[in-house]
Amino acid sequence: MKHLKLFLALILILTVNLKADELNTRKMEQVAKEILDLFIKDAGEKSNLLRKHISEQWLDKKNINVKKFKINNYSPEYYNIIYTGCDVCLAVIGGSSWAHLLVFKFTEEWGAYRVIPKGISEASSDYIDPWWTVKDYICSQSEEK
Repeated sequence: MKHLKLFLALILILTVNLKADELNTRKMEQVAKEILDLFIKDAGEKSNLLRKHISEQWLDKKNINVKKFKINNYSPEYYNIIYTGCDVCLAVIGGSSWAHLLVFKFTEEWGAYRVIPKGISEASSDYIDPWWTVKDYICSQSEEK
């Protein structure tokens, strides 16, 4: 009987841990969807809406006032989240003749999931890139010829 109770307790602990991991994955994917939906929408000033997803700890560590920057984004026609796990979410975004692979890296801050940005954009020092990394033009029409 003692072994049965121990076995059941072990199963319960493993089940709780697995459900917690699933919840974390779902939260990361939900935030990634919110960000990618903003990319697709014609939402006017997207930077204001995207700022809430940037890690406050990262901003503090880098001594960055997020209100002085715009948040970089794309204007894709579609997106597809292809992997969510550990602390990253990978998504393919694209249009009729292009596709990019975006990697969002997440951290949990006071119960909220936020992205850790790559940093200040190389294209313009007025922008923060909210993704951890990007692989541009993973396929395009010119490659198909």
